[in-house]
Formats: sequence, structure tokens, C-alpha cells
Amino acid sequence: MKKIMLVVAVGLLVAGCSGAPEETQHSDSKKTASTVATEAAESPSEEKEVVDAPDPVAVDEIDCSGEYYSTVEEAWAEEQDLCDATLSGTEMSDTETKSLQVAYGDEGDLDSLAILYGICAQSGSESWSYLQQAGSKDQLAEVRGALLLCPDHPDKKKVEKLVGGAAKRNKLEDEGRVFSDGVYRVGSDIKPGTYYVTDVDGCYWERTDANGETIDNNFVTAAKRVQVTILGSDYSFNSESCGQWQPVGS
Repeated sequence: MKKIMLVVAVGLLVAGCSGAPEETQHSDSKKTASTVATEAAESPSEEKEVVDAPDPVAVDEIDCSGEYYSTVEEAWAEEQDLCDATLSGTEMSDTETKSLQVAYGDEGDLDSLAILYGICAQSGSESWSYLQQAGSKDQLAEVRGALLLCPDHPDKKKVEKLVGGAAKRNKLEDEGRVFSDGVYRVGSDIKPGTYYVTDVDGCYWERTDANGETIDNNFVTAAKRVQVTILGSDYSFNSESCGQWQPVGS
């Protein structure tokens, strides 16, 4: 009888011990969930980074020799010859970025873009006169870039024709077939051929041999056109106040 009671007592003791951890486990589980909820409530929310909106480039003012305009179209109406533009903003459009690339390669910036807008605003009778007798490669690139900004320019066709002519002259100059006043060695500096100048006033030209002796020369007080043939046997050619010589038939 005592043995049975001892077994029962041991069993109750084991049952009591096995129940204690279960209660502790439930208590710890409730505590963990409560702690997580409290920590979530107490932790500050993350601040979102505020990104400023792009500031597009805008034309603030166009100054054409003291006359001020808000747009290039306003300047076109007055046919101004020389203009400067003032810009604001930092975010260029795709067209503005391309115009800078055409005009200046990788060296363009906002100040350069302002120059292009100034060129774009010009439409006077003297705006493009320099392209008729000159126009370096850099100048031509600048004009091409400006025309991208204003495809509706009133002088677009005229300017494109002048740019094409200047580009052709530059090519001929590189080949020694277009040249201005000065002394040139035939065969190295300039090519033999027949050349002409137009609208001259007090033009003197001279062909010489290797000894510096004059082969042929002429002084023209005034003429609409002067033409001369330079031979391959000539040593040098010299001209003064004649302007730019161009090959006949070019």
C-alpha cells in the first residue's frame, strides 16, 4: 500500500515539474510578442529623401544691341544683326544637348548654349555676311548648332546655303585652291590653275620665277572680276588688296 502511494506521489511530482516549463514558455511567448509591438511603436519611421525637381533651361532675356526681347521670335520680327542671350536653369532638353554637341563637341556648357541662342535670335541683313567670304570650321559648327535650336528660323534656307558654300571654300583652301592676299609658293602653298576675284579696288597681282623675276603682273584700279592663270612652272604668286582668290569652275 505504501509502495503504491509512493509511486502516485512521484508521478504527481513529475507531472507538476513538466507543467511548469510549459507555463513559462507561454509566458515568454506572450512577452516576446508584446515587446516586439512596443519596439515597433517606439521606433521612429524612416524619413524619405526629398529629390528636387529638375530646373529646365529657360531664356530669360535676349539683348540685341540694347533692344531687349523675351523670345527669339520677337527678335526675328525686328531683324536684329547681333544678339546675346541670358539663360537660367540647369536641366537641358535633348535638343539643347544635341545643339551643344554639334557646335562645340564635348566642351559645351550653359554659357555656350547662351551663345547659340544669341546666334539663333539674329536675322538682320548683316547677320550672316561673314559666311559669304569666310567662315571657319568652328564658326560653321556653331551656326549649325544654333539652327538646331530654332528650326523655324526665317533665314534657315539662306543660312544653310551660305554654310554649304563656306564649307566648300574651306575644303578648297585646305587643298591650296582658295587663298587670300599674300605671297605663295606654287605647288606647295597653292595649286596651279585659273583663279578669279570679284569686286576689287586697287588690286595688284604678280607671278614670279625662281629668281624672283616677274613673269606677269597687273594692277587693277577697280573691276567686277579679275582673273589670272597660274602655271605649274611659276615659282610664286603674290597679290595685294585683291581679296580671296577662287578657282574658276568651282
